[in-house]
Amino acid sequence: MEKKEFVHQVLDLHKAAFENYFSMMVMLQDQTEKLFKPFLDNAPGMNDEGKKFIHDWTDEYKKSRNDFKKVIDDGYARVEKFFDYNALLKFQEQNEKIFNDFLSQVNGLPGDFRKASEGLANMYKNGCETFKKYVEENVNHVNVFPSSADQSQKTAKKRK
Repeated sequence: MEKKEFVHQVLDLHKAAFENYFSMMVMLQDQTEKLFKPFLDNAPGMNDEGKKFIHDWTDEYKKSRNDFKKVIDDGYARVEKFFDYNALLKFQEQNEKIFNDFLSQVNGLPGDFRKASEGLANMYKNGCETFKKYVEENVNHVNVFPSSADQSQKTAKKRK
């Protein structure tokens, strides 16, 4: 797998996890509001001014929640744009070449240092491979889950 594709899969995994979390939070908050609204509307001690204040408060909260989501989406777009320039990937490739050149000359180093360098190289390669496998396995699992917002819309349509 190309490194660029790997980075995009990691970003997609993180973005899908956030989307699922956020949609579940929105669904929970909307359901709580639906449960609380009848109590508020029928509260005998609550005057119209108090009810209006609470309704304005919930509307402002929803607006802030949507603004937060827009900021997060903008952040993901910026991160994706950053990685599209390939600067980080080129830097990583250059470091890998330097590291491989160093390892090719390991025979001229003292025994203990050579063993430590080879062990470090093997640990790095194994760690990279393990992480790549983890991302490849789990990126598909997150995409399988439908978003909670989609589920709440389907449920609302069924109720009608």
